[in-house]
Amino acid sequence: MHTQTISKARALTRFAGLCTITFIILLGTIAAVEAAEWRFDPVLRVAGDFDDNPLLSIRTDVDENASGYIAEGSVKIAYRSETADFYITPRFRSLDYGSGSDLNSDDTFLRFRFNRNTVLTNFRFRGNYADESTRTAERADTDLDVEDPDEITDNDTGVVALRGRRERLTLVPTFTYKFSNVNSVSLNLNYTDTRFDDVFAGLLTDYTDIRINASFRHAISERTSTIVTATARNYQTDQGLNETKGVGLNVGFDRALSETTRLRAIVGIEDTELSTGESDQNWVADISFVRNLKTIRILAQYRRSIAASASGDLATRDSINLNFSRDLNDRISAGIGVRAYATHALEVGPGILDERNYVQLRSQLTWHISPVFSLEGNYRFTFLDRESLGESSNSNQVTLWLSYHPTAIVRSR
Repeated sequence: MHTQTISKARALTRFAGLCTITFIILLGTIAAVEAAEWRFDPVLRVAGDFDDNPLLSIRTDVDENASGYIAEGSVKIAYRSETADFYITPRFRSLDYGSGSDLNSDDTFLRFRFNRNTVLTNFRFRGNYADESTRTAERADTDLDVEDPDEITDNDTGVVALRGRRERLTLVPTFTYKFSNVNSVSLNLNYTDTRFDDVFAGLLTDYTDIRINASFRHAISERTSTIVTATARNYQTDQGLNETKGVGLNVGFDRALSETTRLRAIVGIEDTELSTGESDQNWVADISFVRNLKTIRILAQYRRSIAASASGDLATRDSINLNFSRDLNDRISAGIGVRAYATHALEVGPGILDERNYVQLRSQLTWHISPVFSLEGNYRFTFLDRESLGESSNSNQVTLWLSYHPTAIVRSR
């Protein structure tokens, strides 16, 4: 208990530090512009939750179901000017499944995004921080609110039965320089640092994954651009017990089919240096389709990647992500989502954690009772088949949310 208290205190200290640093960047940027619009957008939510197998256990002789309550609060603080925009969203969540339950958890999250344009350059910087229980952190969850396919993660392990916490920080800065109206280059860094409680020693390992991408984009028409990307990565587990390096080359195109619809297709090959000293070549791909209409939103993606995770090794991962949501009228909206993937370890050994198939189906119905109150019902079916266990498991989860979303406060200067 003392160790967990110290771990929680350190996580809160890091969280506060991240908020402070991000606000300094925000204030420094606003000071450089003469006019900017501030927006404060708070949301408070409470929910009743039921899951008939929250730990995705393969046992059928024990009743594993759990029911409880969720409380969540967040505020999106944003500004926009002629050349820059920025937002930061701290979020707090408390899960309560009864006194003494191992499923209880107090979680903190931070998400931010910065974007600044000049005549010839663009700088984007997005980041995510999460300190939460491993049960929720290591399970891939269908997010119907995601708009950018690049923000869909692929680094979970599916190991949700271990009780403890995971802390993860992701930073993604991108700089783009335009040589002309048709040619540009981009440099992108994707940094992920993941830490677990000591109770996971030998099961889930701390790791750092760093990927650098250098891209050249050429516009062959007003709507279509070709893209060539060279990539390099370094994956290292705790105390340097396993360090894996890789390089790759991708080619593809990005096409705006209309003002509301975009298609992107990227294929390539990555060469990974294994711990044995041998090299392993695998093809990779990212094909995505996004459409945002007034009442309909669609996201479809197929991705094949060399994914990092806490298993201690890299793995190939074939994933499909589908989101569809529609406003049925002014007050009612509905959505469905699918998240499915299959992973295969690059090396035999500890990587057996990476031999698994996973599917999650989600349906959602939202009723806006008034301009500030809404009811939202969610159903999730999750299926996990892990080769190392030789058996599969599944769960059914139902969550009913009541949300209070007061009118956003807007200030201009």
